[in-house]
Amino acid sequence: FAQVFPEHKYLIVECLREMGYIVGMTGDGVNDAPALKRADVGIAVAGCTDAARAAADIVLTEEGLSTIIHGIFIAREIFSRMSNFITYRIAATLQLLFFFFLAVFIFHPADYEHPEDEEWPEYFHMPVLMLMLITLLNDGTLITIAYDYAEARKTPNSWNLPALFVVSSVLGFVSCASSLLLLQLLLDSWSEGSFFSKLGMKGVMYGQVTT
Repeated sequence: FAQVFPEHKYLIVECLREMGYIVGMTGDGVNDAPALKRADVGIAVAGCTDAARAAADIVLTEEGLSTIIHGIFIAREIFSRMSNFITYRIAATLQLLFFFFLAVFIFHPADYEHPEDEEWPEYFHMPVLMLMLITLLNDGTLITIAYDYAEARKTPNSWNLPALFVVSSVLGFVSCASSLLLLQLLLDSWSEGSFFSKLGMKGVMYGQVTT
């Protein structure tokens, strides 16, 4: 479109929005204000009038439009980090929740072979301090996601929550299964023919298992 009137700019933005597009509009003059206000993202360029600045959602402080491209790539990198954060958060929560729940009902340390000078409890449990420490360390790892390397996609991002939940659930249950398997190997370390004995290692004390 070229040599259009201000009302035409407004109608172009409105038609594109009615067609389902996310519309971005740039302008610098008073005649651009209605279209900037109506667009999903109104961007006023550097040196714009007060009317355009008031109607826009974003005001550029540097000359040129390259700032918009740079901002889009940064936003897509942030989106990638947010997706990684949610995936890790759901997977870690499912792993811890199901691990401690299943470990209490499935494993009975007293039924395993263990040293006679040490009494193992009937049900598996961990000290409260260890649970707090695991939670703090688990939350601490989330901080690194903010500084994780993220590559911006060439196409616009969109949420796919069902796929995100499925991937997170699979990762969480795989982690839970590996944790339960490791706990089984540790509790069974004093038995003849155990995995530890085949490696020539001695059994693990219950205090070492919980820590």
